[in-house]
Amino acid sequence: MTLQIVKRRIEINAPIEAVLSLTLDAERYPEFAPSIDATELLWHNRAEKKYLIRYTSTIPVINQTAMSEQEVHYDIASTTFNFRETKGNFGVFEGYRRLHALEGRRSAIESEVRYSFGGNRLMAALVNKATQGVVQSNLEHIQNGIKRLAEQGRAEPLGAVLGRLQVTPQMLLEQGVSREMLLRYGLDSFPFT
Repeated sequence: MTLQIVKRRIEINAPIEAVLSLTLDAERYPEFAPSIDATELLWHNRAEKKYLIRYTSTIPVINQTAMSEQEVHYDIASTTFNFRETKGNFGVFEGYRRLHALEGRRSAIESEVRYSFGGNRLMAALVNKATQGVVQSNLEHIQNGIKRLAEQGRAEPLGAVLGRLQVTPQMLLEQGVSREMLLRYGLDSFPFT
């Protein structure tokens, strides 16, 4: 099975902690990704640094509503998010988002999505090609939406998003986040346990 690959990198005139807050807060994705109708956090395993999110989307190619459950493994220390579909329409749907701190309190998001439908090879090839534009568009909408909200100062404080996910500073320290990084991300007032 040949995987289709979509990649994109975008620079943002906002600090990495704002971009990290918006990337972690997948429940806000319907605000800026037109094909995503709703998201729901199904579970979060803080010890293993992963959560499962259900996306309800409209697929314009076939004008159908689709559900996708994606497991996201996050690493705050390296600002990397790896995801894979565990339930949905694809045979394979996986990829990553990597956030980078740039000079001058700027940042970047680098994303890659790898996907393929299963089933009949000819049908899968046709559907994969037709879907490439939708996958590319979704990736662009998510990156551009995070960029827009971060640059407008509309990201929630990172501590608030982590608090909703019940991630404590102690957990972050155990996961390899340094105290300096906690301070740089504005988590110095985030209560330590």
